[in-house]
Amino acid sequence: MPYIITELCTNDGACVEVCPVACIHTKPGAPQHYVDPDICIECEQCEIVCPVDAIFLDWKLPAEYQESIDVNASFFRQNKVVAGPPPLETAWEMIEASETYARENGAAVSVAIVDAAGNLIALSRMDGADPWSPELAQSKANTSVNFLLPTHELIDDARQPWFRSLSVKNHGRILGMGGGIPILDGVAIVGAIGVAGGKNAEQDTLCARAGLGVIYTPVH
Repeated sequence: MPYIITELCTNDGACVEVCPVACIHTKPGAPQHYVDPDICIECEQCEIVCPVDAIFLDWKLPAEYQESIDVNASFFRQNKVVAGPPPLETAWEMIEASETYARENGAAVSVAIVDAAGNLIALSRMDGADPWSPELAQSKANTSVNFLLPTHELIDDARQPWFRSLSVKNHGRILGMGGGIPILDGVAIVGAIGVAGGKNAEQDTLCARAGLGVIYTPVH
């Protein structure tokens, strides 16, 4: 249930500044801003700051603005570059690289690879890894694709009431701790890797970076 921007929008841009997942965009000459329904995480920030009350949850959308649902989605169908998730073979190579790094550094971890929608592609748990680590690894990967950021960059946000509320709403699957990193295809995020079970969150992040090394040298 994403947020929808209606024709009431005045292109103020305040919503763009507060969106934590960068799901609000426009282009030169466009009459309004638009919400990407595939990325929106319903955090309420855009609705709160909109100076003209142009933003609604899709199920709260007034009848006279129902066409705005397709208007928002159509904008991204026409303007967003579609990139595919990492293939299964690549996902397993990433997992193997993460596990190799963990093993060399005395750790036993679980590794999850998800696509851009947070759907699981591959999941592995090393011998000796904690039994809760597979679920945590998948949650970190899911958080990373939802926020379009490495999860260690969300540590400060995790202390905020809105983040804690979002985590509760998602049954703990939104986490602000290291170990999740987006997978990029050019500038498009096509998935994420999540690692859990290391000696600390920093080691989880290093394991995830080792996995990303299969396809490119990570920036973060």
